[in-house]
Parts: sequence; C-alpha cells; structure tokens
Amino acid sequence: MNRGHHICLGIGAALVIGVVAGCTAAVPQGQPPGGATGAAGGPPATGNGGSPGSTPGGTTVPGHGGTTAAGSGGMSSTGPVGGTTASAPCTASGSLAPARIWRITDEQYVNAVAQVFGVRVPAEVTEADTQPADYTNFSEAPSLTVQATVASAYQLAAHNAALGAVAVNLPVFLPCGQVAPTDACVERFIRNRVARVFTRPVTDTEVTDLLALYHAGLADNVATGIRLIIEATLQSPSFLYRTEIGPTGASGMTTGMVTLSPYEVAAAVSFALLDSVPDDTLWQNAADGSLLGPGVLAAEVDRLLALPAVQTNLGNKAGFWLGVEKLRSIVPKNATLFPEFTADLKQNLYDSAKMFVGDLLTHGTLSDLLTSRRMYVNANLAKVYGIPGVTGTGLVAMDVQLPERSAGILTQPAVLAAWSHPDRGDVVHRGLFIYNALVCGSPVPAPPANALTVAATFPKDATERQLAGLRATNPAGCGGCHGLFDPFGLTTERYDPIGRYSAVDAAGNPIDASSVISRIGPDLDGPVADLPDLVSKLKSGKRVSECAARNLAVFVLGRSVVDDHSCALQQVKDRFAASGSFTDYYRAILTSPGFGTRDVGP
Repeated sequence: MNRGHHICLGIGAALVIGVVAGCTAAVPQGQPPGGATGAAGGPPATGNGGSPGSTPGGTTVPGHGGTTAAGSGGMSSTGPVGGTTASAPCTASGSLAPARIWRITDEQYVNAVAQVFGVRVPAEVTEADTQPADYTNFSEAPSLTVQATVASAYQLAAHNAALGAVAVNLPVFLPCGQVAPTDACVERFIRNRVARVFTRPVTDTEVTDLLALYHAGLADNVATGIRLIIEATLQSPSFLYRTEIGPTGASGMTTGMVTLSPYEVAAAVSFALLDSVPDDTLWQNAADGSLLGPGVLAAEVDRLLALPAVQTNLGNKAGFWLGVEKLRSIVPKNATLFPEFTADLKQNLYDSAKMFVGDLLTHGTLSDLLTSRRMYVNANLAKVYGIPGVTGTGLVAMDVQLPERSAGILTQPAVLAAWSHPDRGDVVHRGLFIYNALVCGSPVPAPPANALTVAATFPKDATERQLAGLRATNPAGCGGCHGLFDPFGLTTERYDPIGRYSAVDAAGNPIDASSVISRIGPDLDGPVADLPDLVSKLKSGKRVSECAARNLAVFVLGRSVVDDHSCALQQVKDRFAASGSFTDYYRAILTSPGFGTRDVGP
C-alpha cells in the first residue's frame, strides 16, 4: 500500500467531514452534528486569540473608536456581556449548559494528539488564525459546515500525525510485539490509545473495523497498519466532536435534564482545564465509575488545578478576557513619536502581562485584579517605564512602588498599550475594555452607518478628551452609546499610547483624568477624579465579581451566560464573591452539581 494514501474512514460509521472521496457525515448515537467551535483554530496555548469581538488595530479616524465590536475582554461574539449590579432572581434550572455535540478546536486537536500519540502537529490544523485577538471556542455558535478545505486539512493533519507517531513510538504502541503482533496485541492498542482520544471506551464494532483497516495496511508492514488506525482515528467524529448528551443520548427527550456519563464529565473537566483529553488519573476515575462518587470529582479538580499546565492554560484564557491577547494584533505605534516601542519591548510587555494574569489566576484574588502592584519587569521595561533597581533581560516579579502602577490590570502597561491608537491614546476602546471586562454594562449596539462620516468632521488635532466631548454633544446622537463607556476611558488619560504615565502634558499642563459616570448604576454613577477614584468605586459591591464570573464562565462552559439566571450559576457566583479567589471560582463551577448535567430542549 502506498504510504502516502489518505484514509477517509469513520470508526464504525462514515467520516464526519464527509466531503472528500465520497465520505458521508455521521456522529455517534444518531445525533446531528452541532455546537461548532467557530474556526476551530489557533496557536497552541492561545485558542483562537484574545479580546473577543475586537477589530485588530481598531480605526484611526479621529473621534471614533470602531465600536462595531466590543473591543474588550467581553465575550461579544456570542452576545455582549450586559447587566447591572443586581442579579435577577435565580431560576430552578440545575444545569450549567445545554446538551450538545461540540467540535474541538485546532488547539485541542494538537494537544490531544501530542498527549495520546506523542507527536505534535502544526498548530493551525484547519485554517490560519487571522484574528489572534478573538476567542471563538463557543459551543452555542451557529454550527459550521465542514467544507472541502477543512476536510482536506483534517485528512492531511491526521496523515502527518500518524506518520510521525509510528516513526517515533511504534515500540510504545505495541510492547507486546512490534514485529509480528497478534490481533489481541493490536486490539489492546485500540482499546487504550483510540479510546483515550475518543474520551470513551471503543465499541466492539469499532475494534473490528479498525482491525480490518490494520490488516489492509499489513500488506505493506506493521507500521503501515498502525498508521492507518491512527489516521482513521484522527478523522473520526468520535474524536473531532465532544458529546455532552448523557449515556443514552437523551433518546426521545424533548425537554428535561440529562446526567452526563463519567467519561463525559471527565472530558468536560479536562477540556475546561487543559484543552485536551483526560490524563491517566482522570481517565481511570471515569473508567471505574468513581469520578461521580462523593469527593472524588472535587479531589480531581484540586489535583488538576495544581498542575503547571493547567495554570498556564487558565492564565492564557483569562488573557483574552483581560485584553492581553489584544497586544498581539495591534497596529504598530508611531515610530517617530514612540521609538522605544520596539518589537522587543512589545514582546516583553506581552510576556509580562501574561505572567501577571497567570499569577493572578493561580494565586490571586478579585482585590488583586484591581489593586495589585505586581509587575514582571526586566531592564528594558524598567528603563521605559521608570522603574528603578532592575537589571538583566529576564522578567522578574516585583511589587512596583509607584502610584501609577497600583491598579492591577488597569495599570499594566501592556493593556494600556493594547487599547491605544498608534499615535495617541484611545478613550473609546479603553473605556469599552473597562465597560465590558470589569463592569459588564448593558449591550452596546453597533454604531449608525454614518458614524465614521460624523467622526471625520471632528478637528484632526482634537485631544481624546475634546473628542469625547464632541461625541457627547453631537446632534447625531453619538453620546447615547459613547456616554456609557467613554467616561471610563477618560480616567486613563494620564497614560500615553505605550502605557507610560505622566501627570502633565507636553506643555507642562496638568492632564485632566476626571470623568462623570452615568447610566451604569448607583454604585458607579457620578463624578470620579481619576483612575484610582474609579478603582475605589469598582472595589465596592459585587459588580466586578459578577462580571468576572460571567467572563470566565465562557472559557469553562463554552457559551455566554449573560441571560443565564440559573440557581446553579448563581451559587457559583456567590461563592466567588465571598472568597474572591480565582482558584475557588474554578473549583466551584467544576464541582457544581449543574456541571454534571445538561438541559434538553428549549
């Protein structure tokens, strides 16, 4: 058999991607494909990007920030994060998500192949990551049809992964005899490795089909037979789609609630924390049924939360919420005005912010989110941002004793630089970032069709504060929306486009960072003197904890929870607000009784 032959075979059924070489679509248990994950793409450890809904670089038209997208850490692509400080009365729904079948992302594909078959395929399995600041792994997004290009990409990835896996790990796959293994030996490989990427035991029919495929490849040699098994496995719907439908597939149900199988719970926990299939311990607890027993799931969640790989993954995902990933896709700063903003500085800023967020998610609290002085600094960053006593190229943690670096995520220079224009600050997008990521204001509609035309009439040399005033008073009604978020952005006016602080402008005049918040809620409405004053208001009440819980739920549940008022979710939010610990938040949501069930029907 030609070693370059591509397999187009589903396991026990036709291949899900079904548009090449006559393959037809099928998924387990007769359920239709659904719950696509958007582009199913993105580089390792970053999913599909960062700040959802943002347009890389924004617009440079004076006076208009490009508000067609949320432009923040809010999850706008599935409905903007909205709401007020007061939570609606919770309802009795006990589930945190609907029953669904959910296509894995490219990152999850890469991670699972590396974990089970010991080879890492290129990061972009199906398509290039053209929006690195966007997080798109939403189970509730419209189901994507897998077109011919994606089908071919899956085939090629599976073929290359299988080639690499047998070249490196054939003795590991067949310890019972790699020269002339018996069918029983190959069956052990199938029931072990294939089951692990399927996140469930393989059926006898699937074993029979794969053994037949192995024998077809055996005409060449043993390695070819095993390669074909792996190649078919990595194109199977049982790998490309995750099921959360219960052990019987909610057969015949139109409404109600199903309890997930131990394997589905294990997969849901593992994909939430590791973006990959369950590890050995989690798998064993699912296999023997103990995972759903008293205390076992909680112990497994605690074990996983302590793993460095989990902590890295959670920090990366939170970087989408907190604007860190936006820095990757910004338009370069004006080199004449900001010669300090080199490629090295940008990379240092990005790495510094990722380390800050990772530390926050692992060891920090809600208070740290708004008040931490922690920065990760090297000599390059210290020189640009006026931080004394730092040498060397490596980033080191320090609590910066400067007032302008005392507001947690809001005074991280990477975030301030991400939400800035190339030559000036950006009241609009800095304001939107605060509005969506920390305040969870009501949904902001798209700007009117003439928004850019109106903005172009504003003076080219107007300051950001002057532009905000023009928007607020413009007859076209710009202030209706901009009045919600521009005031938040105005409090950051003392930070320049690369995140440096100055209390005075180039002429030596004091920079006004005051603002008046309105139409948000009694906890925030009213005058604020500057960013520290705004932070003082944000620290009071439960608004930030509610907003953080909503944003983080997207990464755990794969869906927006803006309109979710279930008592199960409210219990998670209340526990988070009480402890303030991000680790407690993940522990609460993953061990909630609602995490192990799914709603069926509308």
